[in-house]
Amino acid sequence: MEIDLSICQETLNRDPVLYLDLTETVRRGEGRLLAATPRGALAAFHSYEKDGQDLGFTMFADDLPTAKRLLAMLPSQPGFLTVHEDFYLDELEKRFGFSGLRPCWQMGYLRTMTPFAPDCGAQVRQLELSHLPTVVEHYAENGVDDGYLSGLIEQGELYGAFDGGTLMAFIGRHAEGSMGLLEVLPQYRRRGLGRLLQSHMIGLELSRGRVPYGQVFDGNEPSLALQRSLGMTSSMGRLYWAVRNE
Repeated sequence: MEIDLSICQETLNRDPVLYLDLTETVRRGEGRLLAATPRGALAAFHSYEKDGQDLGFTMFADDLPTAKRLLAMLPSQPGFLTVHEDFYLDELEKRFGFSGLRPCWQMGYLRTMTPFAPDCGAQVRQLELSHLPTVVEHYAENGVDDGYLSGLIEQGELYGAFDGGTLMAFIGRHAEGSMGLLEVLPQYRRRGLGRLLQSHMIGLELSRGRVPYGQVFDGNEPSLALQRSLGMTSSMGRLYWAVRNE
């Protein structure tokens, strides 16, 4: 019998923006639903499949017994996991060694028109591998490795704001489908480049029939302010990223 998210729709409707990484993954066909009950659901991201094994996941659970049942379905060393509750973070550490998980706010763009972008005198275009050293220099401190970033460039998922041949800022789409990786190089800040790139990505996602979404770390007030000024809606609850860097 085929499973779908309708069985837990009442729960998902309580905070629909919070669960966009799960619901959009399934709706877009960028992942597959592994389990769904009125109390929780688990989906795997196609982009994290390796050698026929699922390694990237997103889940929610309303209670600890449901969380434990869903976590038992994961491989012994998942590479990436987003969870939407904090009461089983200890279980994540005990089972998989994940620790130090930082809370994020999920931001979703629920409108149909691309937000206004300022005229910064910059051109937006896809990055090339020649730009990788700059991206690594300014983003590697976020725990993202070179291989991941080069893969996004090769897939056409990283974009930059350029003044001629000079890269001033960049943004992208993470492997699991969220917008992110926004970084404005220090010497080019306060020119509206972040807003320009975020608006560009929202427009791209809308043109592909997707609901644009992304995450902002709790406490990153400048980023939260930018997202809200563009019309992004914040989740009521927080989610947590668990990433294995090896």
